[in-house]
Order: sequence, then C-alpha cells, then structure tokens
Amino acid sequence: MSNSASHDIYAQFENESITVNPFATTRMGIVPGQTMVKVDSYNIVCAPYRISMKSALLMASFSREELVFFQRYANGLAGLAMAFQQASNQPPFKIFARCVLKSITPMKTKEAIGIISVVFKPCPPDLVAFLGDYLMLLERLKVEYEDFKGKRISINPESAKLMGYNNFAELSCASGKSKMAIFGLSSDRLEFLLPVQGPELAGGMAATIKLYFQSYQFLVNAKIHEVMKLPSGAQKVSADIDFSAELVDIIEKFRFAEHAANRAAADSTPTQS
Repeated sequence: MSNSASHDIYAQFENESITVNPFATTRMGIVPGQTMVKVDSYNIVCAPYRISMKSALLMASFSREELVFFQRYANGLAGLAMAFQQASNQPPFKIFARCVLKSITPMKTKEAIGIISVVFKPCPPDLVAFLGDYLMLLERLKVEYEDFKGKRISINPESAKLMGYNNFAELSCASGKSKMAIFGLSSDRLEFLLPVQGPELAGGMAATIKLYFQSYQFLVNAKIHEVMKLPSGAQKVSADIDFSAELVDIIEKFRFAEHAANRAAADSTPTQS
C-alpha cells in the first residue's frame, strides 16, 4: 500500500475501534495462535481483544507470578506480531508493529487472564490496510442493515438451509431465559414463539438473543416490540434488534443465494413456442 493511501485510511478510521470477535477474526483473516507480544527476550502468545490504528488490547494467560514479572516492563518498548490469512492457497501475511507496552492487568472476572495494552509507534501501513478493509466492510453492512429493514424472511426448511440456520436460538432477559423458535426475521426485527414455560415478556422490555448459525454463533441486543399470548399459553413475540454485522452478512448471502436459485429455476423452465 502506498504511503498516501495508508495515510488516507488512517485519517478516516483513526478513532474507530474493532472488537475482535469470531466474525472480525474470520473476515480479517487473523490466524489464531500466531499473535504475540514481544517483550525483551520473551514472546507472550495472546489473542486480540480490541484493536484500532492507535492501540490494541490483547488477552493472554498468566500465572500470578508471571503477571507480576511482566508488569515490570510497563511503559517500555515492545513488539506485536500478527499473521493474516488473505487466501486459503497463500501463506499467512505476517506483520510486526513496534509499540509501547502501556500495562498488563488481570481481567476482573478471570484472574488467570491478563489484559495487555499496547500503543503503536506507529501503526504499520499493512496493518492499517487490514483494519481499514474491515472497517469499510462494517460501513457497507450498516448500509445493508438499513436497506434490509422490514424485508421479512420466513423461516422454513428451505430458507433455514440457505442461511445455514440451525433452528436454535435462546432469549435472556431480566425475568429469565428460554429457548425460542424463530419463524421470521429481517435485519431489524425477529419474530418468534416462546414456550409456555418461558419468561413473561412485555412491550419495551430489553433482551439479549443468541442466534446459532453454521457460520457464526452471536448475540443481538433486542427490545420487545409486541407480545401476543396464544391459547396454548405460548407467547408470539416480535422484537426490534440492533445492527448485527453477522446477521446482515448472513442475510446478504441468503438474498444472493435466493436470487441465484430463482434464476436457475427460471432458466430451467421450458418455454412455450
């Protein structure tokens, strides 16, 4: 990448931060197990947690003694090595970034996990390119999120197969947890049935829904829109959901596959003379 192009991407996204979840890892091509922080003569194997063009947070496993030992290197020079797989038939692309090790602190919920904070000096152009490509992907998916709003997809065996949906989802809210059966979705709304033993829902309630697809398992933040109590005692529910890169990506691929299938069916239909 040219210096001018790298500078333009940096200027556009310098204040954006990426949460490195399975979707981000897959789409950026981060090779698991090949991210290391190099301090003095030590290589600390770690996993990216959050990363931007200015800094990164990484997770690594430490004993209490190791954590105390490496904390002595705070505010010293370090290096961050990462590998990206651009294509399956190519070797990984390796990047080394010089940085300052700002801190190593224990994770509040897991004392055996340390959070390593580094600041780039500066971010290498190749890393700028990888981060920029992913951030541009997110921008495009946010546009798709708006375009797909209200365009409902009925969940049936055919559509579930095309989307790779495993016909399993879970809802969590303040009043409890339950499995749920989704029968319709769009980029901004889910429609589902909650069984009799599920928590009582009401309009305006906040909830978290975990969706299980073959490609990704991910959480979406939801707000209950409407609830109808069925004679069986089950609840028929619609919920508004926030932007989910994973779901929009799945819907986009589904629409493309659906269009291709419809076109193939049309092409195979005999024409009458």
